[in-house]
Amino acid sequence: MIEQSLSRVSPSKAPKHVPQTTEYTVVIVGGTRIFRLALQQWLTGHNLAVPAAMASEHDLAEWLVSDRAVSCDVVIHVLSGAGPFAALRHVRDALHNAKRPMPLVILAERATRGLVYAALRIGAKAFVNLDAEGDELLKAITMAGADKVYLGPDAAEVLVNDVSVTVDEPSATPRLPRVALSQREVEVVQLLCEGLSSKEIARSLHISAKTVENHRYNIYRKSEAEGLAGLMRYAIRHGLIAV
Repeated sequence: MIEQSLSRVSPSKAPKHVPQTTEYTVVIVGGTRIFRLALQQWLTGHNLAVPAAMASEHDLAEWLVSDRAVSCDVVIHVLSGAGPFAALRHVRDALHNAKRPMPLVILAERATRGLVYAALRIGAKAFVNLDAEGDELLKAITMAGADKVYLGPDAAEVLVNDVSVTVDEPSATPRLPRVALSQREVEVVQLLCEGLSSKEIARSLHISAKTVENHRYNIYRKSEAEGLAGLMRYAIRHGLIAV
């Protein structure tokens, strides 16, 4: 995990190819408490201001609308455990209500097609694996803060492989994240594939159960999937869920 990677980088100086900077203020959301505290201390040791490290996306939403968030430049979202798509949706909503635009850096256990595409769809500027070297995270923060995109090697490989398949096999079904579903329908698909019922999805998305049923009808019609197993195959093929 990144704790091991962080320990391999001296806290007294940043890696040579990543310049030290006090330009960015970073906040952390997600992950275990001990991980957040370790990451906060490590980033501070590399001349980045870290005024807050929060447990949940709900905490982030409250913090972002406060006066304390005025100086925030980059948000680091740690994805771990169950329900990563719901967590991404919540952090997207929190950033949407922030007082000003803030770039998002995703730290995830694995760079699966579903997570990489989901992160890019919500506007994340960077995607880094949790077991990355410390200098990779610093580079991601620096580039995101400069409004540039950074993908770790595994995330970049996901996209390169998909592009290569499409170029090399033009007659094959495109593997790029082009789907006929709306953003809300994609969210419903992800929650269905996580095993939630229509009532649970309605509560999660703050919509009525009837609206969920309408989305389910449209999803199956557009995807031409027969049953949940077929829908999961569709979602995997189009990079909508983690595999």
